[in-house]
Amino acid sequence: MQGTLWMISSAIFFSLMSVLVRIAAEKYGISAWKTSEIRFVMGIVIILVLSIWMRDPLRFVNRPWLLSRGLFGGAAVCIYFYAITQIGIAKATIYTYTYPIWAGLLSPFLLKDQIRPGVWMAILAAFGGLYLIIVPSQGLGATSWLDLLALSGGILSGWAILSVKKLHETDTSRAILFSQCFFGLIIVVAPAQVEGYSFPPVSWLTLLAIGIVATIAQLQMTYAYKFINATEGSLLSMLNPVINVLLGMIFFHEPLTLRSILGCTIILISCTYAAMFQHATEDVRR
Repeated sequence: MQGTLWMISSAIFFSLMSVLVRIAAEKYGISAWKTSEIRFVMGIVIILVLSIWMRDPLRFVNRPWLLSRGLFGGAAVCIYFYAITQIGIAKATIYTYTYPIWAGLLSPFLLKDQIRPGVWMAILAAFGGLYLIIVPSQGLGATSWLDLLALSGGILSGWAILSVKKLHETDTSRAILFSQCFFGLIIVVAPAQVEGYSFPPVSWLTLLAIGIVATIAQLQMTYAYKFINATEGSLLSMLNPVINVLLGMIFFHEPLTLRSILGCTIILISCTYAAMFQHATEDVRR
């Protein structure tokens, strides 16, 4: 129950973060590079302050997996923020939250898990849903590279989630999140300098809010995986795309065609089923 509540709270905070990123870009003209930079800097600062307050210095034990979590997770955040500003909250979130499918495909190679027949069915169905969203009715030639870029963020997120689960055997939630923020900052620091830092006070409040909300959400999600497995976490995280699709339509009037709605529905059902099926087989083995 503790893990479940942390994941639900995390989904709510992640949705709030997405709205703030869209506002920063649409209302104040702040790029995804800058919002990503501030998000990572704020994460590092909050983690260091927490460590000092807890009198528990950061310790980095499983460094290869921390590197994996940092690079793939950091890159996924940058892609997600950019996708929000280019194709909207709804589509960007749906693509990113295909990560349970990619985590399922990658887990045999990274964690030596076995893909069950039910999960294969969900994977195939999800690919069908992706086809409906990514490939317009005009055919493959009209496919947007932005959609493919956003989808790559989902693949990277799948790898990062498996890294998080592996790291909980050795490292704290703070160390795991610090790795994402540190390597993510390395990725964005150069392109983020183009804009400089001369923003109005209200813009800075939005940027700081993004950093704080994102760090809270990430810490909650990372901590939740101490109590639940990767598939349970993936299932609960499906709340986030549902919330974001609604927020995008209500507050930003983001259009969704019937074809896209059908694709989104198939993907959400497939990811949910994959998580539930995998969890059921784990219960049987126990």
